[in-house]
This record gives sequence, C-alpha cells and structure tokens, in this order.
Amino acid sequence: GYFEGAVDEKTPTNPQSMYGIAKNTLRQLLDLLTLHSDVTFQWLRAFYILGDDLKNNSIFSKITKLEMEGAATFPFTSGKNRYDFISVQELAYQIACTITQQEIGGIINCCTGRPVALKDKVEEFIAEKGFAITPQYGAFPDRPYDSPAIWGNADKIQRIVKAAEQKRRPSIAE
Repeated sequence: GYFEGAVDEKTPTNPQSMYGIAKNTLRQLLDLLTLHSDVTFQWLRAFYILGDDLKNNSIFSKITKLEMEGAATFPFTSGKNRYDFISVQELAYQIACTITQQEIGGIINCCTGRPVALKDKVEEFIAEKGFAITPQYGAFPDRPYDSPAIWGNADKIQRIVKAAEQKRRPSIAE
C-alpha cells in the first residue's frame, strides 16, 4: 500500500490488491507458525531491483528495448518520485548473507537505504549504457497512488552483511 518515507519492519502494511493481501497474510502466518519453534523466520523485502534489463517490465527494460528499436525519445513522468534502487547482484549478495546466518530474523529489507529520484537513476542508466535515447519528462502525469518517496531502512541488512564479512575475514592470529 501507499507509504511515504523509510520502511522498517514495524511499518504497517496496507495492501491494496488481492496479491498484496495474500502475500501479507502468508508473511503473518509464517511469522505465527515459527514463533515458538527453532526456525529462524526471515521475510526478505526487496525494493526496486535493477539489472537483467531485458527480462522484466521495468522502465529500464522499456528504455533498453526502445533504444534497440532506434527510438530517439520516450514519454515519461516527471521522474521526481524517489525509490530505493538495488542491483540484482547486490540483492543476491544480501540474500546470501541473510540466509547463511540465524542471529537476525523477522522482516529484513534488502535495500540500500537511500532514496534516489527516478529521473536521476534513469539518466544514470542511459549514460552508463551509452544510449542516445532521451526522456520526455512530463509526457505522462505522476500517478497519485505512487509514493512520492519510499525506501528501505537498511539497519538490519547492514548488520547482517557486516557480520558475514567479518566471519570471512581472517583474524590476525590465522
């Protein structure tokens, strides 16, 4: 559901679709079922995933396809909304660090913890890829149901990654 600001494990959910309601119910059920067991419950929440650009329906895959078709421009919103972008590689690393430990559980945001304007990320993407295509900002109105700014609180995932990296680092005695 709609939310503005940093999302942490205590942020109330408010799903607005059958899929969202079902997913939230599954999370609540699993949390309840594992409450009094020796299972470490970990519900990983990924934010705006970048990468694998031709195999999804993101704005980045659409830009890539339009560039490949030779389009000079593409219609776009203002691009002012801010999101937490994470590369698929960093997401995989955070997942691996999380599932190989049992000390930290519950809802875990796989994220950077930094909100970035979609416009900035689109322009960075185009520059990194060396594309010639340019966005037509304002061609589409911003959608009223999109959060103007939403990102993950990265405190938990940073603790998990730091602990995983410390375990891999050899001590002075070794």
